Amino acid sequence: MSKRVCFIRQAVYPHELSHRREVETVLRAGYETHVICLAAEGEIREQARTEVINGVQIHRLPLQRKKSSVARYLMDYLAFLTLAAFKVTALHLRRPFRVIQVNTMPDFLVFATLLPKLLGAKIILVMHEPVPELWQTLRGSPPPRLLVLAEQLALAYADAVFTVTEQLKQVYVARGAAADKISVILNAPEPGILAEASAEAIRTKSENHFTLICHGAIEERYGHGTMLEAMLRARQRLPNLRLHILGRGSYLEEFLAKKKSLGLDDCVHCLGYVPLAQMVQELRSADVGIVAQEASPYSHLVHTNKMYDYLAFGKPVIASRLNSVSAYFDDDSLAYFTPGDPEDLARVIVELAQCSERRQRLVNNSQRLYARYHWKRQQEVYLSVYRRLAGDD
Repeated sequence: MSKRVCFIRQAVYPHELSHRREVETVLRAGYETHVICLAAEGEIREQARTEVINGVQIHRLPLQRKKSSVARYLMDYLAFLTLAAFKVTALHLRRPFRVIQVNTMPDFLVFATLLPKLLGAKIILVMHEPVPELWQTLRGSPPPRLLVLAEQLALAYADAVFTVTEQLKQVYVARGAAADKISVILNAPEPGILAEASAEAIRTKSENHFTLICHGAIEERYGHGTMLEAMLRARQRLPNLRLHILGRGSYLEEFLAKKKSLGLDDCVHCLGYVPLAQMVQELRSADVGIVAQEASPYSHLVHTNKMYDYLAFGKPVIASRLNSVSAYFDDDSLAYFTPGDPEDLARVIVELAQCSERRQRLVNNSQRLYARYHWKRQQEVYLSVYRRLAGDD
């Protein structure tokens, strides 16, 4: 069996930086690397079904995700599961894979690998999000037992599991998963990817403005409404304050309407989805990054990618105080505020804007911690699991 691996992810490659980080890390380790993924939006017919990107062989399925009802989600998940199962099996029968990595959601996507697993492939499952807690957060009701069952079956089926915090690992273990099968890999970005984009970015910092930034999915649970309310309060003391929002999501229209109704169009700028080089330029130009997740059963277990992006660019970070975040970063490294409290967030914004010394202390302290959490450290654990499963130890 050759050194071949395959990644399965119901997303568009290489748009997700965390997924690209894993794929390119394995490629650099000497494995022939394949990715099974979705077609880009609006490009099902035009986009090549197979292509090679930076040495990675991409296999796009003629599907796209259409976020709407639970029934639509389920239909999209099942369609991708079915086509991914056929594709990975066909590729495996042609030339076997040593390892197949499946990134959730959904948790049951891992079962697309059933035939390759029976034929000898080792299966890695990446659990970035706890589906039962996400259901509880979005729906405000206890999750169906079927979601917990699907989670535990997926964890039992996989040969190895990665997740994003020790807190989330302990929840999986408490529900019945084997602790020795699960490794924690933090969401630190791959520096080479950011360096590549930084080469195209030009720093355009305006000395006349104090700029906050928040990038990623625009969802109510990520605190975008709280940020607007805080901006309304903070701008009264900081007329040069600006907030740049990058991304899109289900809360976008409501966010834009609220921004307009609060009279914040002149100081809150929503740039939408931007190319990586432009995102890097915005990150480099900002003064402070904001992570404003609401407190929930879900948010107390995870870390956001954006928090690590700010740290990678040496920015001070304002963050809602959540269990999983405060377990890794103390009060000297992040500027915490009470989740969902715009008054407290406004207070922290004003304090940081008016005290450059405090901003620098936060950066100095957070960088000492970030040195422990950097991808160079995380990839050692990540690749050790690959080598063990592939028989390369």
